[in-house]
Amino acid sequence: MRAPLALAAAVVVAPATAAADRREASLHAHAIGGLVTLGGPATDDTSSALALGVAARASYATSNRFQYDAQLAVLAGSADWDRGTFDTRGGTVTGPFSRGVQAARLDAGVTLRFGVALIPTVRVALGVQGVRYGAAEVDNGASTVTATGSDALGLHLIGSASAGLDYRVNRRLIVGAAAGASLAVPGVGEAWRSFDVTLHAAYYYYPRW
Repeated sequence: MRAPLALAAAVVVAPATAAADRREASLHAHAIGGLVTLGGPATDDTSSALALGVAARASYATSNRFQYDAQLAVLAGSADWDRGTFDTRGGTVTGPFSRGVQAARLDAGVTLRFGVALIPTVRVALGVQGVRYGAAEVDNGASTVTATGSDALGLHLIGSASAGLDYRVNRRLIVGAAAGASLAVPGVGEAWRSFDVTLHAAYYYYPRW
């Protein structure tokens, strides 16, 4: 009697074990929301801003416990600073100002995963990020004026880490959420740090190579 029961248990458990193994690849779609603290051109101050974005990630697992991945993320928001001096068509203006900010980040990392059906995850990554700072909108007390030639580009080296929880809906589909943080390497571009939450869905498959 024990032998048939053991065989039945093996049949049930085997597919679940194989559902998260070293041969899996995946494609992920992410929605991102968070708080960014950043520096900017023409000021020594930092500003905090809400940012929203999307990301796409591809991964491949070489172990049951971790997968290598690469991700492209795009974020956008608007930030306010207390003081800056700019040239405008009406002359030089000093005052509080705001900028639209867009960032695009490409990174590579590793994700540790600790389950099959319910999957706690930890990801660490390193990448490069380009930032576009829109033209400064300066409050001169009487009105808001647009500074001429004040848009700018920036470049960061970014390290990031996140922890999350995924749920395997079936063999192919996983959904989940994660919370994370990122930090720019000092001395490369303006200051940047962020805290964000992501929601994602991922399609898992076995490459034919």
